[in-house]
Amino acid sequence: MRSDARSVTEYVASLPSDRRKSIEILRKLLRTHLDPVLEEVMQYGMITWVVPHRVYPAGYHCQPTDPLPVVSLASQKNNLALYLMPLYGDPQLSTWFDAAWKKSGYRLDRGKSCVRFRSLEEIPLDVVAELLKKINVPAWIRLQESQRRGGAGKANRASSAAGEAAGSGKVSRKPQGGVTTKKTSPTAGTSKTLKAPAGNAAKPKKALPSRRSRPTPSTPKTAEETVKDTSSHPASSGRARAKSTGSGRSKRGPSMGRKG
Repeated sequence: MRSDARSVTEYVASLPSDRRKSIEILRKLLRTHLDPVLEEVMQYGMITWVVPHRVYPAGYHCQPTDPLPVVSLASQKNNLALYLMPLYGDPQLSTWFDAAWKKSGYRLDRGKSCVRFRSLEEIPLDVVAELLKKINVPAWIRLQESQRRGGAGKANRASSAAGEAAGSGKVSRKPQGGVTTKKTSPTAGTSKTLKAPAGNAAKPKKALPSRRSRPTPSTPKTAEETVKDTSSHPASSGRARAKSTGSGRSKRGPSMGRKG
């Protein structure tokens, strides 16, 4: 739980009696074994030992207006906590600390830099004291400087990449099925058309015959239509004309002989 206390004295006075006693013992341990260049202040609602701006003017890289924090001590809702920031930035120191704590036989409840405990009976104070002696303030400052340079380098690379992309005029688009995209070349007035892969293109549909070209189903003719069609045949019309004019052949009976 974060405190709104403006001074260390005000913070300690606001604690319950059992928590206050534990915090006072740890404060004494920290002041005894930490580098004397560090100052005890209230920062982010906790008692914190910081590198003052007069020693390191650049301050905390996350918030340069604040001095660089090294160790913090806090009374939280469910536990007490020690924030040992150099553990997060120094892998060798972190490995040593874990091994030394385990060797002491105490259970370690730890995050990246935070060690949590409910009472002083749950932590090896001698291991904590040894760790405080090992904290190297100049090395901690150098680590902060490398992080600043790394962050600036990333920002510069990102800015450079953005500038190159803007100057090249290239537009990268993912082709989709049946869609073509254009990629503009840096040379003025030239462009290339990129077609989507043939496998992704939609297959053309077969054209259906138009209504006019579709065959209409035939219907059976009536008897009258059949007779009419037959009478209109050329052969039939010829016979009809011959019969009507009498020019056609006629059927004759047996010839009769003349009488002598």
